Amino acid sequence: MDRDRQQEQAEVEHVLPSQRGIRDAARGEVVARHARLQRNGRPVFCTPSRAELAGTVPLRQGRGTSGKVIYSSREDAEAAARELEELGARPLRAYRCNRSRSGHFHLTTDSTPRGDLPLHLRIPQQRSA
Repeated sequence: MDRDRQQEQAEVEHVLPSQRGIRDAARGEVVARHARLQRNGRPVFCTPSRAELAGTVPLRQGRGTSGKVIYSSREDAEAAARELEELGARPLRAYRCNRSRSGHFHLTTDSTPRGDLPLHLRIPQQRSA
């Protein structure tokens, strides 16, 4: 019986990659479902470029952006925000990262007064140039 349980555990681990540093499995599944993923199934995090680190180019973003999960589209980030809020997270909003050339997105805590509104009313509208 113990051997069957070990085999079942191994099958589950094969389907879901292990997530280091994620304490809540439900939140980890949300991130894994919506974030940009590496080949090994772990999320991709935003980091400064080599030129930014060397100081040859000014930092495009503040230090607070480094290490945030990358979402490929605003829709992915908003879907993750909705699911994370259902799991008990504070109100979240998506924003486009200035560091990205292709335009990836991050989530941040929405501390504006409209943070109590439903998500579809909190989403900022894109301005045309």
